[in-house]
Amino acid sequence: MITSQKHSQNSLQAFKPRYLGDMIRLGRAFDGGYIVNERIIPASRYLLSFGVNDDWSFEANFLNLKPDVQILCFDHSVSRRDLQEKTIDALNQILSARFILGAMTLNFRGVRNKLQALRRAVRLRSDFSEFFSRDNIQFFSKGVSNVEDSHFVTISEVFHMIPPDQLLENSVFIKMDIEQSEFRVLPEILEFEKYLSGMVIEFHDLDIFWPIFVNVMNQLKANFEVTHLHGNNHLGLIPHSKTPRLLEITFLKRSLICGDELQREAEVYPIPGLDQPNDSSKEDHPLYF
Repeated sequence: MITSQKHSQNSLQAFKPRYLGDMIRLGRAFDGGYIVNERIIPASRYLLSFGVNDDWSFEANFLNLKPDVQILCFDHSVSRRDLQEKTIDALNQILSARFILGAMTLNFRGVRNKLQALRRAVRLRSDFSEFFSRDNIQFFSKGVSNVEDSHFVTISEVFHMIPPDQLLENSVFIKMDIEQSEFRVLPEILEFEKYLSGMVIEFHDLDIFWPIFVNVMNQLKANFEVTHLHGNNHLGLIPHSKTPRLLEITFLKRSLICGDELQREAEVYPIPGLDQPNDSSKEDHPLYF
C-alpha cells in the first residue's frame, strides 16, 4: 500500500508542467525522442548535446528544422575509433569458423543474428561519419562533468567554445542524458542561464538523489518553466511512491513566455499522440501531481 505520507516525500506536485500548446517531438520513436517547445527552434543558435551514444535522431530533427544551427555533441562512451572497432569485430564474427559451422549445420538464427549485427555496425559507422562530418556539427569524445580531465570537460569549457559574439541571450538549447552527472553539472549551468532558451534533461536514479533533485529543480524554477515531464519506463518507480525513478523534463526560459499566454488545462501525462514509452514492450508510466 502506498501511504500518502511516503508519496508526498516524492511528489511531483510542485513540478507540474505548464502546458503551452506548442510542444513537438524531436527524435526517433520510443527511446531517443524528447518533447520540446517549438519556439526554442528559431531562438537557438546553438544546440549543446550532452550524451549521444548511438542515437543522434534528436539532433538530426533539430537540424532539419533549423539548418544553420551550430551543434556541439559530447560523449566519452563513443568515438569514430570505437565504431570502427565494432564493425571489425562484427566482420570477424562472420569470418569465424563458428559462423561457417553454424551455416553448415543450418543454425539460421545464429547466422541471422551475426549478419544483422554486422549490418547494424556498418550502418551506424556510416551514419555517424555522415552526420558529424557537416560543417556546423562538432563531436567530442569527451563527457561533461564538474571536473576537467582526459575524459571530461566542464560546462565553462563548453561555453567558451562558442565565440563571444555568438553567445547571445536565449541563444543556446541543451539536451542532456549523462547518467547521474546532471547533478554535477547543473550548478555550473545555472551560471550561464542567461544564454539558454531551454533544456531537456534526463534525471536518473531519483530514488537515491531525490533531495538533490528537489534542490536543483527549485533553483531552475527561478528562470525556467517546466513545460513537459515524462517518466522513462526503462526503470520502475521510486519505492513506496507513484513517481518514476527516471524522469525526462523539459524547461523553457520564462522570458520566452508571453505574460498573457494561455495555459491549456487538464492534460494527462503521458500525453496521447505526443509521448511514447521508452521501452515499447511495456506500458508508459502515468504521472500523478
